[in-house]
Amino acid sequence: MSHFAVPRLQLKSILRWILIFSGLALVNVLLQCASCLTDRSWVVHNFGYAFVLCSSLWLGNGYLGNALNQVVSWVDHPVRRFGVTSLATTLYSAVAIFLVNWTYFIGVRGHAPALLLTPGLRSTMLTQMLVTFFITLSLHAVSFLRHWRQSAIDTERLKKEHALSQYEALKNQVNPHFLFNSLNALTSLVHPQPDLAVKFIKQLSEVYRYVLDSQHKEVVPLEEELHFTRRYVFLQQIRHAEGLDVQFPASFPAGFHLPPLALQMLLENAIKHNRLWAKEPLRISISIAQSWLIVENNRQPKPQHEPPSGLGLANIQARYQMLTHRKPEIVSTDATFTVRLPLLSFQEQESPETT
Repeated sequence: MSHFAVPRLQLKSILRWILIFSGLALVNVLLQCASCLTDRSWVVHNFGYAFVLCSSLWLGNGYLGNALNQVVSWVDHPVRRFGVTSLATTLYSAVAIFLVNWTYFIGVRGHAPALLLTPGLRSTMLTQMLVTFFITLSLHAVSFLRHWRQSAIDTERLKKEHALSQYEALKNQVNPHFLFNSLNALTSLVHPQPDLAVKFIKQLSEVYRYVLDSQHKEVVPLEEELHFTRRYVFLQQIRHAEGLDVQFPASFPAGFHLPPLALQMLLENAIKHNRLWAKEPLRISISIAQSWLIVENNRQPKPQHEPPSGLGLANIQARYQMLTHRKPEIVSTDATFTVRLPLLSFQEQESPETT
């Protein structure tokens, strides 16, 4: 965000600023003019002097201030930015005022260099310096307020996105279709396999207990998420039998976290969009490499299904955005679909909302 108005590289913008600087120079001439009609040479010289001085100070400080936006932020380091800006503006303005006055009085008017040391001209240059400083200080104050306002807007936008993310996560967690399908599977087990039906009910209750316990948490330990996912997979394998093959890691590192139900959403996404046949099973591999949790499945899209909504992956990405600068990675090929979830350490997820 720039805070000085400066010309764009367009003819219309350049001409508009030439008119603005010409108007300021003309005002300066009229304020000092004692005999404008009789001394046209004085008018031309002073107009040119005022035009060059005004444009060099405005444009120079403008581009300098905009460049400093890329180096020191008003929002992140306001005190440092004020100091750097004040120093840079003062140095540039002093050099520009000296060079313009030297060029005009010594080069154009032909005066001796000693003229620059006279009290009258030194007072003029000091006045020019003070006026420039206060104008640029006002513009920098406007810049700070704009950056502060934009920061407040961005913070509010992130809060709204976080609230929407939590709402979407809750909708995905308590999936009525999953509950409906689970009850159907349970019905088919009650009479022929009562022992398995009892185990199914216990696993289903543990799944929904985890959902209720974790829905208000920002992150959960990796171990808890893997244990929950095993129960979820057990319920799905009762429904799909040999059509679903899920491989879990033999071991996993301690001290890592991830958003709750993120892993379950990936499995649910794979099951939703692929065939699960005994002759063509859906194979899902869950592995850990360094600080990444990798979920990969073979692609065998269902012949007819609705276009993917992308809500599950968008939900996961939105929650990661609130927790860390690291982003999930998605790699899709004709044969496989892979999602890499960053595993969060305690330092990464430490924040007022997660501690």
